[in-house]
Amino acid sequence: MKCNVFLTIIAILLAALIGYGFYAANKTETYVLLLTVGSGLLSALTLVGSMGISTIGRTGGANIKVLSGIFFILFIISNLVFAFTAIKIAPYIIVNGMLGLIYATIVYKIIKTEE
Repeated sequence: MKCNVFLTIIAILLAALIGYGFYAANKTETYVLLLTVGSGLLSALTLVGSMGISTIGRTGGANIKVLSGIFFILFIISNLVFAFTAIKIAPYIIVNGMLGLIYATIVYKIIKTEE
């Protein structure tokens, strides 16, 4: 796998805009910084996996891109639920942390089975 620098930068900037969008929608909430940083980091994680990594000639490359897209949608839905309900710190960290670790584990397994 190869990292496409330009698309990785675009993915990170897009994730920053998503994080800012959650900030702008919840300026008055108590834990708006947690929601902003969490949504930005998790979006960056999945967007880099789907946009920034070039997998030409790799058998699991399409799997990683599809998995990244699915988890990106899951993270957006999760953050929308927490954004428009009363956000609590513990459930937010637990749910998004578990989703992030599951994503990282599956991507790791896909990469290891290709070798």
